[in-house]
Amino acid sequence: MQTQTDQASYDIAIQHYNRAITLKPTYAQAYNYRGIAYSHKGEIDRAIEDFSTAIRRKENYAEAYSNRGGAYRLKGEYDRSIEDCNTAIRLDPDLPEAYNNRGIVYKLKGEIDRAIEDYSTAIALNPNYTYAYYNRGVAYCHRHDDISIAEDLNRAIENFNKVIELNPNYLRAYSAASDTHYELGTYYYAEGNDDLAIKNYTKAIQLNPNPRLYNNRGNVYAQKGKYDLAINDYNEAIKVESDLAEALYDAVSYYNRGMAFLHLQEWEKAKEDLTTARDKQENIIIQQFRKEYESVAEFEQTHNVKLPEDIAALLTSP
Repeated sequence: MQTQTDQASYDIAIQHYNRAITLKPTYAQAYNYRGIAYSHKGEIDRAIEDFSTAIRRKENYAEAYSNRGGAYRLKGEYDRSIEDCNTAIRLDPDLPEAYNNRGIVYKLKGEIDRAIEDYSTAIALNPNYTYAYYNRGVAYCHRHDDISIAEDLNRAIENFNKVIELNPNYLRAYSAASDTHYELGTYYYAEGNDDLAIKNYTKAIQLNPNPRLYNNRGNVYAQKGKYDLAINDYNEAIKVESDLAEALYDAVSYYNRGMAFLHLQEWEKAKEDLTTARDKQENIIIQQFRKEYESVAEFEQTHNVKLPEDIAALLTSP
């Protein structure tokens, strides 16, 4: 999201380029850079007009073709965007921005392999190209199928980590890396690889702690029978759930912690948490309990335990 400060800096830049164009109307670079400023401001048609003028003013202006390709992409005119990027690459095969711009369009068109190939070329031309690493990471996140999901998600993480290494202030990379570790952790959890699930959830929490991550890691600990560690995670989830947007996870967290206390046979704590979960969301206990057990009797038989009647009542559909 652009701030007022960003907008003001683009306006000042445009004023400088206006003066340069007034002094020298044939100054192609001024049109190109003013077009970039207009593009950042979201004034895409004015940006395209400036890039086109720059192309007319300077023969074989590869950078302006690449920039116009990026502007056409923002308008959703993907074929024109690719055409301009192709022209830029033909004029200057060593221009990494043109490959990156074309890669973005291929990704938007669902041609993920071609996008990754273009990002890789951009990176080969400029090994410090953070935006291309980020884009390649996003592409790997979208490419995976049932066979290569873990491999592609790990590749995505490698790219996001490279972005963070090159530019520690690139905040989107932290969020993207966290989300990818979460997805990878969920994959490993579904595959029954609890240790790798915990490892990835832990990394995700380090990058961007949130209730969902604590809850998921807590669930893995609970599945492994490490209920004290699970409770610690549910405690953290409850601690950071403070606004209405997190109300669902809030109820789930109390349910999960209550079930962990149940396994430890800490009946009063279990009853308190399950009651809180029910008060926060009326049907949450039945919904969650029925995902794992058909009945209280099945729970008792599976875990060789006899539940107190008041707790059994909480877990029974009214």
